[in-house]
Amino acid sequence: MLTPEDNELLCRVTGQHAMGQMIRRYWIPALFSHEVESDRQPVRVRLMGENLVAFRDSNGEVGLLQELCPHRGASLFLARNEDCGLRCLYHGWKFDVSGKVIEMPTESDSEALINRVQARAYPVEEAGGIIWAYMGPQEDQPPPVNFEFTKYPETHLVLTKMQIACNWVQCLEGVLDSAHSNYLHSDTFKPKANASSDYRGDSLVVDRPSGDGKPRFEVENTDYGFRYAAIRKTTSEEQDKSYIRTTLFVAPFYGLFAGQKNWGALQAFVPIDDENTMLYFVRYNLKQPVDDKERDRQIAWSGLIPGVDVNEDYRMTRNRENDWLQDRAAMESGKSASGLRGVQVEDAVIQESMGPIFDRSTEHLGSTDVAVVRMRRRMLQAVRGHMKDGKPPLGLNDDIPYDRLRAEEAIISRDTTWKEVCKLGQS
Repeated sequence: MLTPEDNELLCRVTGQHAMGQMIRRYWIPALFSHEVESDRQPVRVRLMGENLVAFRDSNGEVGLLQELCPHRGASLFLARNEDCGLRCLYHGWKFDVSGKVIEMPTESDSEALINRVQARAYPVEEAGGIIWAYMGPQEDQPPPVNFEFTKYPETHLVLTKMQIACNWVQCLEGVLDSAHSNYLHSDTFKPKANASSDYRGDSLVVDRPSGDGKPRFEVENTDYGFRYAAIRKTTSEEQDKSYIRTTLFVAPFYGLFAGQKNWGALQAFVPIDDENTMLYFVRYNLKQPVDDKERDRQIAWSGLIPGVDVNEDYRMTRNRENDWLQDRAAMESGKSASGLRGVQVEDAVIQESMGPIFDRSTEHLGSTDVAVVRMRRRMLQAVRGHMKDGKPPLGLNDDIPYDRLRAEEAIISRDTTWKEVCKLGQS
């Protein structure tokens, strides 16, 4: 468990809270590239407790500005996006993607004022179909993001996102908890002897070579955070084999887990504010482009079908007010264990059910919570070191091979260690 003081330090990110100030030193997913088009309507973005607007100018460059105009506070979401700038409707002041004022039509002598006024703007980079923002001090800006999926063409990617109505930490803890997949996701993951983790034909069911619900964990600290192996007994008749699944925690809010055969997977749990999180879920095919049929399956597997599971603002149709539309009849008939549909939806519902910010001083941890505990410890150490001693945040090291980080799975003999086989997360 955590003390209430440590829980606050870990979870709070808005304003001047120390964790938020540290997270601002990383590149943060802000929105998908396809959400903004040249000279079209701006898009609202809420990030780290700030209300922002994103737009793509006539040259295809992206700007991310504070929503309220620095003149009189009108919303720039209402602005005209035209001729390489965002023009406020109120008085016609116009801003470029850097936040610089380029026109002041109401001022007869605008030159002096133009040089004194600047809309707050954050640097952005586009990679892997995502627009990333840097919200920290300019002098500390790290190199651009280069996760493995950003090296693939967008034809190999399946990108989804949804808003989860709770704090980012309890969302992140879900992906770092391998033990829950045997229970919460039992409709999806089925034990099958000698299987590799892959879809069962055209269905959403995934066969796995183990039904062991009591995995043993081994954790290894790394420069980017840590990685761990969940070690399970196999369903095979060969008793000397173990089924290994690695999971990577990449600071500050990424979880990488082993995808199905020929797939990589990454989740980012981006703080919207203290009580809301945007999940970015990235699946990428390591071998070939993704056709429409497979793309639809990947989205359905997650439970994030647009217009069905999430609306145009990426909010879930399931929520606390409608009891997350849990199908108790399907549970009672044996058709569903959870009464929910989709792996990501199952996770999100559980996370929301814990409340906006869970009080970790009330919990009782077990042996399979070792990775959750390690993440908390690593992040608290990092934020204290940054806050008190000015140490660089965890993972902001130019030598870390982010493009070679991927979770793995394997079946190994008892006389082989998982580190000998699973090498992609080493650093």
